[in-house]
Formats: sequence, structure tokens, C-alpha cells
Amino acid sequence: MRKFKGGRGRSVDLVAEARADAEWRHAHPRADAGPRARRGAAPTAARPAQTGALIGVLLVLGLVAFPIVSVAVGPASRERIEGYACAVTGCTGPGMATAGWLLITVPFLYVVTAVAFWSRLPGRARTAVAVVAAPLVLGAYLFIPGRRRDLDDLLDGPARYATATGITWAWAGLALALLALLVVAVLADTRKTVPAGSRRPVPAERGRVALPPVWAPLVAAGACLAMLGVALGRADPVPVTAELAFPERTFTVAGDTLTRTSADDRRGCAGVLDDDERLAGCVRTVRGSWTTDDSDAVVRLAAVLFPTEDAARERRGPLRSGTAQAGLDGDTADVVSTSKSWVLFVSVGHADGRAIDRADRGHLMWAASQVVYRFIGHQVGLLVAPTPKDGIGPRTP
Repeated sequence: MRKFKGGRGRSVDLVAEARADAEWRHAHPRADAGPRARRGAAPTAARPAQTGALIGVLLVLGLVAFPIVSVAVGPASRERIEGYACAVTGCTGPGMATAGWLLITVPFLYVVTAVAFWSRLPGRARTAVAVVAAPLVLGAYLFIPGRRRDLDDLLDGPARYATATGITWAWAGLALALLALLVVAVLADTRKTVPAGSRRPVPAERGRVALPPVWAPLVAAGACLAMLGVALGRADPVPVTAELAFPERTFTVAGDTLTRTSADDRRGCAGVLDDDERLAGCVRTVRGSWTTDDSDAVVRLAAVLFPTEDAARERRGPLRSGTAQAGLDGDTADVVSTSKSWVLFVSVGHADGRAIDRADRGHLMWAASQVVYRFIGHQVGLLVAPTPKDGIGPRTP
């Protein structure tokens, strides 16, 4: 706006007028401005509160539901988890120790990672993270001992002691990881600074070092991996290989010495029977042959391992006691039995393959009994010799 006086134009300071007008508007806001702003901000402010309340409700429901679910599905779920781990690892000591370690460590590292990146996750991703966490945490909860139950009571199968070792050291890894996280957090909160050109340090300056979110999972994983190394070193060997199942070249029972002539082990059970489908679901097979100085008996044992005792009994059910192993020549006496997770096939006959007379059957089965008892003894850690009975005994008492 311009005014003219005496032929000369004089401009008015438009900037000053605009500033004064803005100050007046700020001092006299419109009547509906405040409510409108509040209405616009309410949903945004309410979202964190709603999310926090939902998480709190889920935590409370989880604390109540976990004990109930563990009682309802605990035994069957533990057996299924152990069976799957046995099938994957071959039930070896290091393999099952690693499986036990993973049962506890994976849920822990998952939760630590979720907490570290929680603020950066969108709403839908948070829901998915919580849904995935539930079965992982429940799986670990199933293997937590309580007042009236030890860890050994929760585990079963041929490698239960190795699994228990892995779980025990996994808990030690969790404790070490929590301590490491606490130490790193404290160190990140305190730092010392020394002014340039000064040789004397000044008192510690309180501050906060910005750490990336990935630091927590990395520190926790490092601590847990250290304990995995300890678990592998302390895991008991599981006799599911020929070297461990048949550690003796010779052994003597009741004056009868048996000598092992061959031994091998393999994954699966191909070739044990003419029809492999009859042993579907097997994990490993241990085989061996023995001769005896009491007679010309030749004993052949094929021990087939299954993930669980139920699976072994299920496969044993339809098999006749006289089911013979595949590929044997000559006349043999054949017996099928079970010992925990093992289905045992033992065949015995004369070295030259001739027909077995009724008078020879007793001392032939005696040699077979010695081999079976020896195998089971190494599995359970208690060597017990068979007792002659029902016409089954040594050829030369």
C-alpha cells in the first residue's frame, strides 16, 4: 500500500505490518482452533497406549496359558521334538547336545532380537513377531525342570543325557548373555574424555554412546556360542555307532569267548530286510558278526534305531519272530525283539550253513543271547550276562 504526499511517495513497512498482524492472531486464536487440533492429535497419541495395553494383555494371557498348555500337550510335544531331533542328527552325542542347546537358545535370541528392533517394526510386523515367538517360547518352556521334576525326567530316548547336557549349558549361556548385555549397556552409558593437548585425564563424563540395534543380538549370540563349545566337550557319547556299540573285539561269558569278525553302521536301514518299507522311519542301523570258540556258531546282529520307543514298537508289531535278515546264506534261527528305541534282528547258524538240528539249537541260541545282552548292556551302561535256561546254554557247560 502506498500513500502520496506533496508529489513524493512514501512506502509503508509492509513486513512490520505482517508481523504485527501475526502476533495479534496468535494472541487471539479462533474459537475452534484448539478443539480441532486436539481432535487431530488424539488418535496419534492413543495408538501407543493401545499397543502397550494389547502387549500387556498378551503377556498376562501367555503367563496363564503356558502352564496349562504344557500340562496338556507337554509329554507328547517333548517326545515329538526329541524324535525329530534324533532323526535329523542321527542321535549322536554332539548332535543331540546341539539340539538341546538350540531348544533354549533360539527362543532367547529371537526375543532379544525382537526387543532390539521393536521400535523400528511396523504394526503388522509386530503382530507377526509376537505370533512366531509364542511356539518358540513354549517349546523351551516344555524343557524347564520344576520342583517335582528333574530334567532327566523330562527327557527320553537313547541320547537323553547328551540332550540334557546341551540344555543345561544353554541356560548357562543365557545367564552369561544377560550379564554381557548389562555390562555393555553400563559401559555405553559412561565414557571418559581427555581434552586435546592435556596429559591428565578428567573425571568421567556422563553420556550416552549411540549403539546400533544389532549390538544386543550379537553380544547374546557370542555368549551363547561360547557355552555351546562347553556343551559339546562335555556331552556323553551315545552308542549308536559300531565303534561305541561294539567296543570290544572279544568278550567272554560263562567260559565262552566270542570274537567280533565285522561291524559297521549307516544312516537309515536299507538292506536289513527284503522290504525296506517295513522299517520306514528308521534313523540308523548298527550291524556286527561274531563267532564263538564253544561251537561253530556264527551270530549276526542288525540293530535298527528309531526316533522314539513308540515308533520302534509300532514297526516291531507286524514282524514275526522268525523274520530273517536279507542276504544271509544257509539255515539260520532268527529272533526279532525291541529294546527301548531299537528293533533287534539276530540270526545265528552254523559256519558252513548246514541245517540246524534240534540238538544244536540250544547252544546256537546261547551264542545269540550273549551278543544281544552285550549290545543292550552297552546301551544302558550295565553289562549283565544271560543265564542258561529253557534248554538254551553253552555247548560245553
